[in-house]
Amino acid sequence: MKRVEIVQLGLGYVGRAVAQIVIEERKRWMESLGLDLRYRAVADTSGALVGEELLPQAIRLKEDGGKLSELGVEPVEDVLEAEPEEGVTRIVVDLAVHGGTFDLDLLGVRNGSCLVLSNKGPLSGDSGQYESLIEAAGDRLWYEATVGAGMPIISTLKGLVDTGDEVVEIQASPSGTLGFIMSAVEEGKSFSEAVKEAVALHYAEPDPRDDLSGLDVARKAIILARTMGREIEPSEIPYESLVPDGLEEVPLPEFMERLPEADEEFAARMRSVGENHMLRYLARIPAEGPIEVGLTEAAIETPFGPINGPENVFDFRTRRYSDVTLTVTGPGAGPERTASGVVGDMLDIVRKIVRNEED
Repeated sequence: MKRVEIVQLGLGYVGRAVAQIVIEERKRWMESLGLDLRYRAVADTSGALVGEELLPQAIRLKEDGGKLSELGVEPVEDVLEAEPEEGVTRIVVDLAVHGGTFDLDLLGVRNGSCLVLSNKGPLSGDSGQYESLIEAAGDRLWYEATVGAGMPIISTLKGLVDTGDEVVEIQASPSGTLGFIMSAVEEGKSFSEAVKEAVALHYAEPDPRDDLSGLDVARKAIILARTMGREIEPSEIPYESLVPDGLEEVPLPEFMERLPEADEEFAARMRSVGENHMLRYLARIPAEGPIEVGLTEAAIETPFGPINGPENVFDFRTRRYSDVTLTVTGPGAGPERTASGVVGDMLDIVRKIVRNEED
């Protein structure tokens, strides 16, 4: 029996979806994989709730906007510093939305834990932090869900690099949120209607400016570039914001109320696109030279023209895929889809443990 414990940072939409999958599937995993998977703790910004007894209550509490401190918490650092029982593998699962967890992730891996990320912050910050985390984690780092939700983007890129291919360029529409908004406007909805629908469907963050700012796409571009082997600083990647001028810092309720002020300007920009082209929010990541992130006119016949809804498109041009590019397409937004990528990484860790034991 393989015993694995989870310390999960974040119990938002994705965090709750991960917990739900674990609760629903672990009996089957025990029977099919011999895996005893349990929660050691779940944490939010108020602290860590230790044990599983209150996990269902914690999920309901977070759905209602509460904090785990209402149920009694311990410092997250104390949980991460405590050694797991003998024979137990610990996985730190960082699903936080707004960062601030780098030190916790580093503490976890330095204490021997594996690390699974959907949080892009730890891998897209300054190179000093990035390199310290990579060095500490070694081969105990999984981050498929940081780019493309549950799509096999990181594993595809690593497979190309590890087999000796040379990546010439990646061009991508890596935001399911922005893809959904663009296609909704093309279908006749106003910009404000599309944004509000994206929030309602949980494709966007509760504050959609987190997606509209373009920062999320820039972070994904950094992660892809670094996985390609590039040395890059966040300051080297300018990105275009779709947040309307004057609404960047207003309170969220005011932002949502005033969002229709931007409808006509956005519609005019959509109408200005050339014939047989579509406006798309893309990232272009070459092997060398500037990385570009922002609105781009894409020809209809390219992989980016037909994008519909929360679809992501990643187009890999490499030495082996030069005449015909390798294109990966699929839905790239939604808590359940991101959660599937996270859980897939956790199960990959279990398979690695089994291989090591057999060796």
